Amino acid sequence: MLKFKNESFKIMQIADTQEGKKVSPDTLDLICNALDKENPDLVVYSGDQIWGKQSFKGDRNTVKNTLDILTRPVRERDIPFTICFGNHDRQVGLSNKEQFEIYKEFDHFIGESVEDIDGVANHVLEIWDGDSLEYLLYLIDSHSSLKIGYDHVHKNQIDWYRQTRDKYEKEYGRLIPSIVIQHIPLCEVFELLTQVKKSAKGAVRGFRTHANEFFILNKDKVNAKGFMKESPADPQENSGEFDAFKEKGEVLGVYFGHDHNNSFNGKVDGIDLGYTQGAGFHVYGPGKDRGVRIIELKKGGEFTTYDLRFRDIVGNKVKEPFKYALFQIMPTNTFDAIVRLTKFFIGVGIIAIIVILLLLFL
Repeated sequence: MLKFKNESFKIMQIADTQEGKKVSPDTLDLICNALDKENPDLVVYSGDQIWGKQSFKGDRNTVKNTLDILTRPVRERDIPFTICFGNHDRQVGLSNKEQFEIYKEFDHFIGESVEDIDGVANHVLEIWDGDSLEYLLYLIDSHSSLKIGYDHVHKNQIDWYRQTRDKYEKEYGRLIPSIVIQHIPLCEVFELLTQVKKSAKGAVRGFRTHANEFFILNKDKVNAKGFMKESPADPQENSGEFDAFKEKGEVLGVYFGHDHNNSFNGKVDGIDLGYTQGAGFHVYGPGKDRGVRIIELKKGGEFTTYDLRFRDIVGNKVKEPFKYALFQIMPTNTFDAIVRLTKFFIGVGIIAIIVILLLLFL
């Protein structure tokens, strides 16, 4: 049973480790230092724990070894943990269902997977203070990529959430304050942004359906230390998940990862929406601002949330400086790569024209 300690309950969200066959020592340093600093009561790995078909080639033992290394810091400290799946996990050649069976072999794993609804590892956890049920934590599978863009949480999952919410309300005679963690963000996260001109300081180009738009954080709505270095890659269709969370007002916050270069949170219609930046050093990320998120629950539906960053809890020195530098210049997605290549070839073309003109007229 998950229970309050010292008047609160701490959840640590670790997003987008996205490791391959060999796990980065810097990723592990971040996780270990965060665990030692905060001593959380529960850890949630919120999707894209692993990736790379060429690295894993569908081999179960190789996948298990990487997942073992990634979760070992938590297990060695006797902390319970659970997971969500992201859009990259299945790309290792093992299905999410097969990977879930691997997680079940690890000590301290408390994840479940509701049958008869779409996805894997949809589940809800109870958090108690003595004999009082204080919170529910929903873990929801936000699925993977479509042919174009990202999928959304499906209707039968939203129906499951509603049925679960209503069941607890009927059993306890009150709504139970709730937190939701999933991998891919909600479309409503754009309500925390301000659309600006391309020339605006810090403007970030939108992605796919927002490709011709530019955004910055709305500083009046998000936390002071929040940052956004890439556009939210939200689902291609709004499934109404957020509207369902608003219906009775018991969902206090929804937290996600997916876009490694973002860490901010702010309220939309009374619900705190929060990005957690990537924790992995073997994939693109926000430099030494890679980190994890803490969600500290208190009695009476009060809670706080903040991130912990590598530079603050580990320092400025990384153990793999060459790989670190390489991943700092990697494109964030295919669209980003195309934009960069287009700019490169345009630049090369302009230089070539100038050289030709100089040769003709000098």
